[in-house]
Amino acid sequence: MQISSEIKTYDHQPIIDLVDIVKERPEDHRVVDLSSLSGTDAEKIARGRLVASRIKAPERLLLIRLILPVAAILYFSLSPVSPLIVPLYGIIGACFFFMLYHLYLYRHPATRPGTQRKIILSANQVDIMVAHLSWMFDPAIPAPMMLLVAVAAIANGFRQGGAAFRAILKLTAVLTPLVILARVQITGVHLSALPFVLLNAFFLIYAYFLIVRMDRLQAAADARTTRLELNNYKLKQLGMALQKSEARYRNLFDDSSVAMVLIEDNMLISLVNEKFLTLTGYTKSDLYNTKKLSDLIYEDDLQRIRRFHAKRRRMGGTTPTEYECKMVDRENNIRHVIIRFNITHWHERIMATIEDITSRKQAKSALQTSIKRLRQTASRLARSQKQYRNLFENTGTATILVEKNMRISMANTKFSELTGFSKKELTGKKRLSEFIERRNLIRIRRFIGKQKEKGLPLPTEYECLMVDRQRNQKHVVMKIYTPPEQESSIVSFFDITKRKKAEAALQDAHERLRILAVMDELTQVANRRQFNDKLASEWQRLLRDGRPLSLIMCDVDCFKAYNDTYGHQNGDRCLRAIADTLSRSVKRSVDLVARYGGEEFAIIMPNTTLSGALRVAETARSAVANLNIPNRASSAEPFITLSLGAASIVPARSVSVDDLIKDADNALYAAKTSGRNQVVGGLTGDNKKGDQRHIRRIP
Repeated sequence: MQISSEIKTYDHQPIIDLVDIVKERPEDHRVVDLSSLSGTDAEKIARGRLVASRIKAPERLLLIRLILPVAAILYFSLSPVSPLIVPLYGIIGACFFFMLYHLYLYRHPATRPGTQRKIILSANQVDIMVAHLSWMFDPAIPAPMMLLVAVAAIANGFRQGGAAFRAILKLTAVLTPLVILARVQITGVHLSALPFVLLNAFFLIYAYFLIVRMDRLQAAADARTTRLELNNYKLKQLGMALQKSEARYRNLFDDSSVAMVLIEDNMLISLVNEKFLTLTGYTKSDLYNTKKLSDLIYEDDLQRIRRFHAKRRRMGGTTPTEYECKMVDRENNIRHVIIRFNITHWHERIMATIEDITSRKQAKSALQTSIKRLRQTASRLARSQKQYRNLFENTGTATILVEKNMRISMANTKFSELTGFSKKELTGKKRLSEFIERRNLIRIRRFIGKQKEKGLPLPTEYECLMVDRQRNQKHVVMKIYTPPEQESSIVSFFDITKRKKAEAALQDAHERLRILAVMDELTQVANRRQFNDKLASEWQRLLRDGRPLSLIMCDVDCFKAYNDTYGHQNGDRCLRAIADTLSRSVKRSVDLVARYGGEEFAIIMPNTTLSGALRVAETARSAVANLNIPNRASSAEPFITLSLGAASIVPARSVSVDDLIKDADNALYAAKTSGRNQVVGGLTGDNKKGDQRHIRRIP
């Protein structure tokens, strides 16, 4: 707040009553929340990492388990007495089976939960079974193999712990009486073996309690170790959190965008950031424990703040924590600032932030000046707006003002006449996109999207179709102009419907002229001019590609006599029928049927060999013959027929297109002199020395 009251000066009074501020704003700022480190997540992490586990050595355990069958084999092999019940080779086979089963269990992957436990239990059971079978087959009295039962049980118990040992003892309690009964039936009762059995039982029971005791001690040790490691982990996390908190607040203090200072109760400066040094022009050595914050406040403002505090103290009001005043830097320059005090009740020092508002003050002064100018400008704008509206209305073209959302905010009379809508119906209710034909609108949007993707500037002129109120389509040119820093665009429309109709009529005339220039008027196939252009272009193309070019020359047999007999009108109809038949005989779009002159036709066939050209020529000959157009004046057949000559050549520099025409013409001449109504193929180029092939087809 800014204070301007003039009251008598009170010397030796602090500018802020810190005790009052602390009482009024008892805020609780926690640097580190210690309770966040004792949650279940940290405990789970520590226990997951530090939980005690038994050391596993699968290869060593497998070796020990394989020693049991091997020891049994050696014992029975070296024993002078034969084994009980089964022969020696049976014991050896069983031992090898148990060894292979252990290897299978060792290599078997534990892919499902609980599979590993089942494998361990199965291995324990195999060990106990091997030991009991060795004891049962042992012929000695007392049987030393009884020790193998104790060794297998105790070894697996020490390996797996008390829980597994209990399962082993249960299996042993079942198998041992069975083995004893089997041996009594075979060897009889021997009291000398009883102490040996009791001794083994004592070893098993003693080992059981020993293993249980070891498990309890191990569990207690693991629990203590886990707790210690967990506490150590929490302490490390706490230290890291404290370091991060200190670094975070240090960075916030140093990198703050405003000047910050830490002061003692007596206003003595103890810590500043770089912004404060830049603001005041002092160095840290000039400020720390040397300067007070009040030393940097302009004297008049300092006296004013003291008077204000004295007045508030007498009235019993609260002490503010924000002050607007002037500050004097090292070069005695005056800066307008806002000082804000942040009081923490558990901290001995006070944090103050200083915001430089000098530019704001200057801007405020400039704003007052600009307001006056704006008022003057507003009056000019009011006058120019009227002129602008008159110009907009009388521009001579259909013009609208379009906002960013394509909505029309203003329209002149010309646009209203163009669309059939009134200004009231247009302004604020219609969008520009509603007047553009749908396909044209999609095309314009796609074009604009591609221009934006390529980073190219957008055009300001578009030619499109406009739809008016009666759904009539009009050709228009739409010009768009967006003034700099404006939110709306000026769009003008020029009706070019009449011009488009004239252009369409002119285009139709040009197309008709083009067709007349390249088409034979009578037969509606290509004329001699198009024939020459097509043959020359295909010659150049196939010269580059090295592919063959074929030409078929066709002549109507005895056509002059047909005209003399049936008249020229029937002759014209006959030529049209022949031209239509030849066009249907050619299947490819690249082939060209042309009227070469009079009753003579030609077919250009690119990428076609002589054999292919002969097939097409024969098809054309048969199709014309099948028309059955009567011609009693013909010396060949009593109907209209064709004679055809075909030639093929691979264009090269050593030959020309005239050679191809000449060869096809010679083949045609040969077909006519050989009796007409037939196809003759001529050889060209390097094959000219060969004979011509004549193919005659007479229905």
